[in-house]
Amino acid sequence: MASIKDWLQLFRSHTSPLEMTITITGSALAVGTIWDVKVLLFLIFGWLYHNAGYGHNSVEDFIQGYDKDDPNKSHHPLQRGVLDPQTARYVCIILVVFSVLYGIFISNFDWTSMVLLGLITFMGALYNVAGKRMKGKFIPIAVAHSLLFPFAYFGSGGSLAPFSEYPYFKEAFVLVAVLGTIYLVIQIIYQIMIEGDLKDIDMEEASLLKSMGVGIRDKVFISSAFARSFSYVVKASSVGILFWILYAGKGDPGLYALLFLFSFSMLMLDEQLMGERKWDHSNTLRSMALMEVTSTFALVIAVAPMIGGILPALLVMAFNLGYFVLMNRYLWGTLLKPRV
Repeated sequence: MASIKDWLQLFRSHTSPLEMTITITGSALAVGTIWDVKVLLFLIFGWLYHNAGYGHNSVEDFIQGYDKDDPNKSHHPLQRGVLDPQTARYVCIILVVFSVLYGIFISNFDWTSMVLLGLITFMGALYNVAGKRMKGKFIPIAVAHSLLFPFAYFGSGGSLAPFSEYPYFKEAFVLVAVLGTIYLVIQIIYQIMIEGDLKDIDMEEASLLKSMGVGIRDKVFISSAFARSFSYVVKASSVGILFWILYAGKGDPGLYALLFLFSFSMLMLDEQLMGERKWDHSNTLRSMALMEVTSTFALVIAVAPMIGGILPALLVMAFNLGYFVLMNRYLWGTLLKPRV
């Protein structure tokens, strides 16, 4: 009999903050504070969406044969045989349907939100079912991930008013909502196209990085100059957007200093991931986890002036980091290095 822990492992529940942080921030941007019931409702949605979607991804990868013989995933519940694949598939589909219905309800049946939610769900399912066979797999998942931000924003009552005195938008917070979405598109492109391909670089599946001259030879990670430059430009462009967001929100010098530290860390982690080195899958996963945490929290810092200041931003980060560490400890017995 499978335990709750087995199911949470299937759902990769430890990384739920990736989506929870986005939905919290999008909702808080719309209402101007984190102290609103709408923010709590969208936090719950972020958790549901993540667990349903990542669980479905785990099931489809296993059923299609990609993860059955992956030694890096032999400890997962499907590989251990404690969960029936078909039963797990049905459970995940039910969770996806439930998260959609819940999302429609908490967004008060707003048409913009429902259209975004429909697109998010479709693109997420497309990635889960066909992603392993697509070199451009970063496209559907970028849509499914990044549109959570405007979904939570519009679902919490945020509006878009593009005709007015601010360069292109009536209010700074609307510009921030647009820039935040663009930032998340770039972030998930990096996460899937760079980190996702690195995680499975030694597996037989479609990989854009491999076509750029990246691979493992004699247990050494080899990376071409083109691949390293491409990776750096993608991450650096996202950093530029973060500073634009903070500027639009009229951030104070302390926030600029904090954002600089996060941005510098992101660029250094990119160098760790893409630089030539002795291949160590476990250390690579740790660097990826740090990159994802840093990149996600950097957005919270950038929008801090629009959601009440540095204290609410720090509370959002502390909550999600605490969840990540505790859940990681419970599910895998580690702290910052998930066994994914």
